[in-house]
Amino acid sequence: MEKFLWGSATASYQCEGAWNEDGKGESQWDDFSHHSPFNINHVDGDISCDHYHRFIEDLDLMKESHQNTYRFSIAWTRIIPDETGKVNQKGLDFYNQLINACIERHIVPNVTLWHYDLPLHLYKIGGWENRRTIDEFVNYAKICFEAFGDRVPLWVTVNEPGFYTHCCYGAGNYPPNVCDFQRYAKAGYHLMLGSARVIEEFRKGDYIGKIGLVHASGNVETKGTDEANQIAARNADLFNNLWVTDTCIRGYFPDDLFYKLRESQIDLSFVKEEDKIHFRNGTVDFLGINLYCRTYVKPYSGGETNVHLNNKGSGKILEGEVIKGWYETAYDPHVKVNQWGREIYPRCMYDELMTIKREYDNIPVFITENGHGCYDELIDGQVDDKERIEIVGEFIKWMLKAREEGCNVQGYYMWSTMDLYSWVNGYKKRYGLVYIDFNNGNKRIPKKSYYWYKKLIENDLKGE
Repeated sequence: MEKFLWGSATASYQCEGAWNEDGKGESQWDDFSHHSPFNINHVDGDISCDHYHRFIEDLDLMKESHQNTYRFSIAWTRIIPDETGKVNQKGLDFYNQLINACIERHIVPNVTLWHYDLPLHLYKIGGWENRRTIDEFVNYAKICFEAFGDRVPLWVTVNEPGFYTHCCYGAGNYPPNVCDFQRYAKAGYHLMLGSARVIEEFRKGDYIGKIGLVHASGNVETKGTDEANQIAARNADLFNNLWVTDTCIRGYFPDDLFYKLRESQIDLSFVKEEDKIHFRNGTVDFLGINLYCRTYVKPYSGGETNVHLNNKGSGKILEGEVIKGWYETAYDPHVKVNQWGREIYPRCMYDELMTIKREYDNIPVFITENGHGCYDELIDGQVDDKERIEIVGEFIKWMLKAREEGCNVQGYYMWSTMDLYSWVNGYKKRYGLVYIDFNNGNKRIPKKSYYWYKKLIENDLKGE
């Protein structure tokens, strides 16, 4: 792992398909996609790009483009399908085959234990709001460590605790589809405790790897520099970043976070004194950063809490939020936005990395996701995604600048390896380096960005 890691990323529910094959149990996303009226694009991940059956083909495409690492997640429900707790050997077999196939191709496996797809039986008892889920998560993680820990050099406990809770309990576009900041805080706390306890478990074993957490990050910037803007910036940093990064790196939540939560009438009875030892012992070896945009804010001006996302990808609806008593989103008319109302601001890559370098003693960092969503078109058998190349190229330039200036960034993963299910955005919003023709047997067609990324990696590996 001396060389810089260049790769791409997927997540189990989004790419594997085979939703009920070989003993796999149901997850909250199986249930949501099949039954929920909040599934606004009316699609599911039952087949997706069928990575479960075609992972060899996908890994060969990665190898051909000189990618030397692959970030993927394990489906909890393939390993432990239901509430009986019985381990599914066919699930272990699949991931053993996937990991071994990576190693045979000199592709470093970077394995995430949990990427949104909670087992349905745990979701039904409250999911991460229920402490039982933490105990079940530790048990599941231990099984994975024992099965794969002799070959996996990079582990991630949870993917994006902040964005997951933001969508589940803020915007309400992920199950359980509510806007309830009491539940938001409780689930977020338990997610961080679950991560810490899994890291404790990892360190009990004789495994070869390192373990971290992945955060959906975005450096905070404000419209002004006065005291009110500085307060808004701190509030936004607490709300979006520090409850994750301070906790997993320094070993506990910022003091002023609890003050702000109490000020917002959040009942903190779920916070237990005896948990502190787990947080202190369960700090990360590295931080994964999923980065797409900055957090641009201004002082709270009034009104009730409101979080809005644009999952239809049409019109001029902008992403943003008003968090009562904390801050609200600001909009910069000079910065372009994508079709889903999100800023396109590649400089945030440099700003975020240098902030992490400064604040956290230059902890090892991986860019575990970065990419650009488009409505890609297949024309004459080809996809010319030049917009993706231009925008992602700028992000990478800023990352390399931070690296040159001493930031301990050790790898970069494009989101995503291939086109896949983009949660409630469905399949029209595409991120992949490889086009999936969903209407023609899931045929794989490398995009122009695939060949661009291949050349970029070649040049870096040559030292150019």
